[in-house]
Parts: sequence; structure tokens; C-alpha cells
Amino acid sequence: MVVIEQLQSWGLIAKNKSLKCKNGHFAKLCPHADYTDGFVWRCRERFSKNNKKMVNCDFKQSIRKDTFFEKSHLSIYRIVMFSYLWTENVSLTFIKSQIDIAQQSAVDWASFHREVVFDGMILRHEKIGGVGKIVEIDESKFGRRKYYRGHRVEGQWVFGGVERVTGKCFLVPVERRDKDTLLALIKEWILPGTLVISDCWKSYDCLKDEGYEHLTVNHSIQFKHPDTGAHTNNVEGMWRHAKASMGQYSRKKRFYAGYLAKHIFLKYCRNLNLNPLDEFFRLTSLLYDPSKPKTVNDSDNEVVTDTSESESEAESEN
Repeated sequence: MVVIEQLQSWGLIAKNKSLKCKNGHFAKLCPHADYTDGFVWRCRERFSKNNKKMVNCDFKQSIRKDTFFEKSHLSIYRIVMFSYLWTENVSLTFIKSQIDIAQQSAVDWASFHREVVFDGMILRHEKIGGVGKIVEIDESKFGRRKYYRGHRVEGQWVFGGVERVTGKCFLVPVERRDKDTLLALIKEWILPGTLVISDCWKSYDCLKDEGYEHLTVNHSIQFKHPDTGAHTNNVEGMWRHAKASMGQYSRKKRFYAGYLAKHIFLKYCRNLNLNPLDEFFRLTSLLYDPSKPKTVNDSDNEVVTDTSESESEAESEN
């Protein structure tokens, strides 16, 4: 029961007096040997059927229904252990060996975890910056020009920014680096009134007209502007760490959003001194609310987490 209470505190399964049966009674969490997890939601309240005969309600529901654990053959304990190790940023090879799961299960669950942090850190993101704050922005190409048996590593442009002092950041894959694309992302991620520092890429020339202060540094000449002191050292450092977190193997473009979301999530936890496991399950409870059965499948906002990754790609997740 202690484990169940911990899962409830994390919001991973419904709390007491939050689920109702089809007849409107609150279901109770009861021990049940026929269910894998040893507990079941059940209601045995008496009620009047068709306004005549009194009968006992016979409602039963798995504690996994509409939760992060639904339809999985793994025990809840193993899934929680997977989450702990995943938020510790260890390789899938290590996770597989520690909790004894199959390669495909590890790849699938890594995909599900990236969906959670993508939802929490990208779809539900808060803007950074603001009056009196400084945000450095830049774009960088991920993926090295390395050939193996005639195939080139697939590259991906990423647009990002980091707020000085707090370290709050964003990383967004982009197909184009034109003014319309980058300005739309700046407005989506950075608050008006922010002092934005960038290189001299022409797409940023309009920022002063859009409610931002703007300083530039010409990297072909110097790393720091001699008069204004403007530099982008923080965002350059962010690129180094983000690229290192992607591992040494190539990544298909459709996976970048999820991997970058994980990097943002772990950086967010470090900056705020948060327990990554607790924070991950907080985000999980927002996406998989067990007290609110899913009625809509919002496929437009789903991050692509194709489970056809190669074994080498899966093992490189760090």
C-alpha cells in the first residue's frame, strides 16, 4: 500500500475519492489478487435499478486505466525504475541490464518518456526573458558530415536561446532560418522588452521594431563587441552541451524534438535544483491525468517518437 500511496502522491494513479463508477459512486481502492498490481478500483454500493430493485454496483477498473502505465506488460515497479534511470541520463544499454527488459521495450519506453518532456517543456513552455533580462540567441547545425558505407549523417538546424543568470533555455528544430520563421519563434519563446543578443544574421535586423532591445556581435571579427560588450558565450556553451547529449551516433530529423526536449528538461531541473524523477512524474501527471479519462487524441501536437530506431541509436542515448 505504501507503493500505491507514493504513486498517488506523484499523480500517476488516481487519488482516493476522485474516480466515480458509471452509477455516480466514488470507487474505492481495494486489494485484488486477480490483478497484476494487486489492487483494483471497485464499487459495491447499493443503488436502485430502474427506480425499483436495490442491487449492488459491480464496478471494477484497473488502477492502470488512463495512466502512464496502461497497456504495458511491465510491472509498475520496473517502469518507475526505468523513469529513475532515464532521468539520471544513463544509456539504454545500462537501463536494460539493470531492470532486465528487452531492447524493444527499452526503446519504446524511452520514446514515451520523451513524449512527456516534449509536452511539458515545449508544448506547455513558459516564455523566458523580460524587461531587465538578457537572452542570447543563435542557430546551429546538428549532425556531422561523416560518411559510412556511402551514407551521409543527416543534419538538422536548431534555433535556440538561453537567458543569462537563470540558464533558462529553448531549443527548436527548424527547416528554415528566414526572418518569418525565426521571428515567430522569438515571439513564441521570448518576452517583449528583453535585451536580445545575437550574431549579425540578417533575419534578426527587425528585432528593435518588434518590442525587443537588440545588440549584435560579428563573430567573423571578434567574440565580444569592443564597445557594447555583447557576446554569445552562453548560447555557444549551450550548443556544446546539447550536442554532447545527443550521443555519437546519427539521429534522424524526426527524433530531434524529443531529444532536445530531454536536454531542456534536465537543464531545467539542474538550474532549479529539482529532483528530476519528481519533476518528470509531475509532467507525466499533466499528460496522463488518471482522474480525467482521455476523450480526444490530439495528434497534431504529438512529438514523433518512431520506435524503429536502430539498436546503435538507442544505445547512444545519454
